[in-house]
Amino acid sequence: MKKGLFRLSLLILFCAFSLLLGLHVWIRSDVNENITQAKATYAGTSEDVLIAFLRDESNRPVDRTQVAIWTLGRLHSEKALPVLRSYYKNDPEGITCFGKHDSVLCQYEIYKAITSIERNRLITFSGLK
Repeated sequence: MKKGLFRLSLLILFCAFSLLLGLHVWIRSDVNENITQAKATYAGTSEDVLIAFLRDESNRPVDRTQVAIWTLGRLHSEKALPVLRSYYKNDPEGITCFGKHDSVLCQYEIYKAITSIERNRLITFSGLK
């Protein structure tokens, strides 16, 4: 009985670890892809090209949110913090942008990016590309 419970516990632990590792790899891949997309148009470091992508209003707001804001948050970019704050309208729930992501930057995503940078979470992707 104890052997079966031990094996089940190991299996659950292995599955949880595999899931976390898979998520980490997936997020890292998305971060790399977004940096590559920004570098195709702008020159500089990863942070610089993402900030340029964010500031360039010829990019669609939804792309600026999904490519630049999300990635800068994952990179914990201290350099981007003032830029992100300049776009933030104190709307942590994203009420003002709900259903309008084709015309405005997502306030909820900006809030999450700012929070991620300020808290400097354990999982970081700095040093990519």
